[in-house]
Amino acid sequence: MKEGDPRMDRVARSLLAANKIWITTHVKADGDGIGSELALVRALRRMGKEVFIINDTQVPRALRFLMGDTEIATYDPTLHDARIDGADTIVVLDVGLTYRLGRLEAPFLRSGAVKICVDHHLETDSDFDPALTDCRATSTGEILFGLLKRMNAPMTRDVAIPLYASISVDSGNFSYERCTPNTFHTAAALVAAGADPYWIHLNLNWKRPMTEVKFDGEVINRLRVESNGEIAHSEVTQDMLRRYHIDPMEIPTVVNIPLSIEGVEIALLFVELEPLHIKVSARSKGRVQVSELAKRFGGGGHPLAAGFSVGASLDEARTRVLSEARMLIERAAQDCTTASGPV
Repeated sequence: MKEGDPRMDRVARSLLAANKIWITTHVKADGDGIGSELALVRALRRMGKEVFIINDTQVPRALRFLMGDTEIATYDPTLHDARIDGADTIVVLDVGLTYRLGRLEAPFLRSGAVKICVDHHLETDSDFDPALTDCRATSTGEILFGLLKRMNAPMTRDVAIPLYASISVDSGNFSYERCTPNTFHTAAALVAAGADPYWIHLNLNWKRPMTEVKFDGEVINRLRVESNGEIAHSEVTQDMLRRYHIDPMEIPTVVNIPLSIEGVEIALLFVELEPLHIKVSARSKGRVQVSELAKRFGGGGHPLAAGFSVGASLDEARTRVLSEARMLIERAAQDCTTASGPV
């Protein structure tokens, strides 16, 4: 996103004019959502604003090191509705679809506050005005860095650390296709402000319980490859979640295991949350846009990383999703043949 973008100016003006601000993000928040929330709340408080964070779901264990003494409340209507209703401005980070606010969608929709969205996904509801979105950015954290710079907000160490973490998580440790020179310039500025890349990487990736590592082993044992090696998929059953004491919120990167196989273009992880509620994480190496697959089941996401749910048994969900995935692979092959054929 270029400096001087009129949308960034509008959001900056709205935040500078705000007094009481509620910040939130999507259900089952990840590193980009949590990191962006923490960076924004700390920066705005230093600018004299009254700011608080209330989310639908609790912070995942692996991200709690970012919190320090900053509170992120988990929504309780009896405790939080009055506070939410008193906000003059709402900032929703890392999501542009209000249904993904979970239980907080209702208080969000009824509020008469200014409703700001800062996000890097493809879709944004019309409830937001103003909205600062850029689906080309690696992360909400990268967009937020530009916004804070535009506002002349203080870039202190406790702001730089969660911002660096948010970008690192959603850029695949600065390896995904959306990384641009701006991504690395932003990271360099955050390191200069006090973010320690090694310490952040250590806490994000190298403090896993043994049970999680053994859990990964079972995911690998259940791995299957088909469609001439172009689709790889595995599964997580309710029994596995119970035996390894795994919170489904804690396994977003497991889908990268099947994606790492040579020749695989689509990786799928089926997670049995309930007998008839299957969450599916989808990843692609680039030839196929898994966001298309997600849309067919009412989900969404990025072209190379998307998610959705299927109301069916694990076996039925697998059958239905794999059928659609095969069609995407076949279509991609046909497009490739057409593109390389005689002119």
